[in-house]
This record gives sequence, C-alpha cells and structure tokens, in this order.
Amino acid sequence: MRRVLTVLLLAGCCALPAACGSSHPEARTRSPKAAGTAAGGVALTRSQALAAARAVNLTAADLPRFTASSQKQGETPKERRLERELVRCAGPLGSNAKLAEASSEDFELNRGILQLGVSSEVSVAATPALASQTLAAIRSAHVRGCFARYLDALLKGQRNAGAAIGPVSIASGTPPASGTAGGFGWRVKATLAIRGIKVPFYLDILGFVYGPATVTLFSTGVLEPFPATAQQRLFGVLLHRAKAHIP
Repeated sequence: MRRVLTVLLLAGCCALPAACGSSHPEARTRSPKAAGTAAGGVALTRSQALAAARAVNLTAADLPRFTASSQKQGETPKERRLERELVRCAGPLGSNAKLAEASSEDFELNRGILQLGVSSEVSVAATPALASQTLAAIRSAHVRGCFARYLDALLKGQRNAGAAIGPVSIASGTPPASGTAGGFGWRVKATLAIRGIKVPFYLDILGFVYGPATVTLFSTGVLEPFPATAQQRLFGVLLHRAKAHIP
C-alpha cells in the first residue's frame, strides 16, 4: 500500500496548474523553512537528499514489538495499468521534482485476527516550493477522488488468504505538524469478507511537508485501526527527525 501513495505523489506533483512551473499561493504563505531551498539557501545534492531521507525513516528500534515483514511482492500488469490510469486522472508526472526517496521496512504485529502494520517514506523534492505544491495537490478533492477510484479498482476482486475485499471509502483531515509547511491525513476503510464474515480494514496515511521533504507515515489495521497513541508517537518521531536532518 505504500507504493500507492508514491504513485499518488508523482501524479499529484503537477495535478495543479501551478505545480508545473508558475508560483502558487501555498508556496508563498509557508513558514520561513519552506521558503528557501535549504539552510542558507544552498541546494541539496542527490546524495545529501538520500542521506537525509534515510535518517528520518522509522527503524526497528522505534517499534520493539513489531517484526520486519519478509514478504516481497512485485507489481502485476493490472497494478501497472491502474497506476497509469491514476496518473492520467490526477495529472502529468513531475519528472524533475524529486531528488531522492527512501522507505523504511514494513513492520507488522499479528495477534490472531488482529493485524497491524506500519512503515514510513521520505521523498525529497528539488525545492521546497515543489514539495509545498505536492502538498496542495494531495489535499485537493480532485486528486482524492482519483485515488479513491484507483484503490477501489485495485482491491476489487482481489483475494488475500481467501478474503474478498469490498468497496473503499476515504476520509481526509489535517494532522497538526507544528513548524512545517503543513500536514495531510487520509483514512482509507474497506471491508474484508472472510468466509461470510465481514472484517473492517483500515489504512491511515499521515504526513507533512518540511522544507523540500514530504514525510509519510503509513499504518494499517485489520479489525480495528492502528492505535491512535502509537500512531501519534511515531508521527512525532518522524517530525522530530525531519527537523533534525532536513536542511
């Protein structure tokens, strides 16, 4: 599911007309941190951006009760087709917007039918203005609608361990992220039908933009959402590290 938002971020980079070159009110009204390319106005190199992204992401030490997932799944032809449709719906790719990207491992905790998962991702754009424009795109109703249709088509008819996945709904919000250009938050809810029993599935996507970086926390829960207190703690960890490592 983490790849889903990666595709969305790419599609959203130029979903708004201003994101492909001209100035945008979102970029002009941000905090001083969002206004410059980096500390002292010095642009990041790709290697610096990658090192910063890796330093921010979650590690096993942040999740002592969780284990790193050993599952590795490649993209199917259907997934690639749906991703292209998402990009067409949301807007063209911003090919020069991203300097580097790094992800954490996928961590999971299984307690019978209760299953929790969490991971993070950091994408560093070429400039803070591009990152802020991506934030505006993610918040837009148009992109959210494209994403909802994409998820519904992606999950429709799929079966995992005998479970059929039902329609998808998305609720949006703005988590507090003091000192950043702004935050974004989505809760995706679907229903797993397992042997005639309907079980709720939740995906929370929370993030913020700090300088040129877009930092995202992904958490999932089967039966119930990822615990709010743990989610808030991990979001705070990412926010603290972003301020410490993103110039």
